[in-house]
Amino acid sequence: MTGELFALVSAACFGLAGAAIAKGASNAQGDNGAFLSVILTMAFAAAVWAATGPQAGWPDSGAALAAGIGFFVASGMLATVFGRLTNFKTVALAGAIRASLLRRLIPVFSTILAFVLLGERYELVALAGMALILGSVALTLRERAPALTAAGEQISSSRLRLGALVGIVCALCYASAYVARKLAMDHVPDAAFGALVGAATGIVWYGLAAPFSARYRDSVAGVFRTAGRWQWIAAASMSLGQVLLFFALKHAEVAVVAIIGTTEIFVGLYLAAFLFKTEPPPGRFLIAATALATLGVVLVALA
Repeated sequence: MTGELFALVSAACFGLAGAAIAKGASNAQGDNGAFLSVILTMAFAAAVWAATGPQAGWPDSGAALAAGIGFFVASGMLATVFGRLTNFKTVALAGAIRASLLRRLIPVFSTILAFVLLGERYELVALAGMALILGSVALTLRERAPALTAAGEQISSSRLRLGALVGIVCALCYASAYVARKLAMDHVPDAAFGALVGAATGIVWYGLAAPFSARYRDSVAGVFRTAGRWQWIAAASMSLGQVLLFFALKHAEVAVVAIIGTTEIFVGLYLAAFLFKTEPPPGRFLIAATALATLGVVLVALA
């Protein structure tokens, strides 16, 4: 149960991060803490790797080592760069609750990719569960109750649709990153090292993009200056969740980790709606979507 426990704690961290992003969105400056979260991920991973040292199982072959590092770099681009940026953007466009529900697509995409690329196989019950998760995502698009930003502004239907599209892309990025990490640890079974390489990839990306993009320059130049309390909480929570995710994937299968990751919805929903008060309580469609997603997760887990 080691991998499952890591996955559960990671999901709780991601749920807290989503709620904190929404809480701080009204006064956010710069990229709302996205680059800060990359820096903290590297710091956390480096601290863990320094404390534990290289793990057993490192390859003797240079080719295998290069392949493992290559997959870690790819996972860094998919999750630390594209996944994280689209996640922050989805929360800003559609709110923490909808962003968290759209992330229900991660286990669906992960299962499909693991089936094709890793040879994992699933029963009919699992497929039924994935269909329910897809249905829950579809229900999030039918919510008719007024949707509000953290500043109290109503979210337009066009903005919600754009947020849904970005959220789907975000889920695909994270699902692809799961598979890339699993492939990497087939060659280099060191979770802390993998998290460190992935975060370093993100920092290099920002450094290379900064000369060509004002947005990236502002993110790099103002990473500490523009970050407020909620950006620090969001960045730290997301970074810790990211590091724990590597350990979860080391000890459990991709589909299992992705499925357990869906439990972040409960953390994000209750914090955003009832504690942080950044969004109104969920309407009937969102409640139904949550129920469908939960049932889908149970079916996949049982399978």
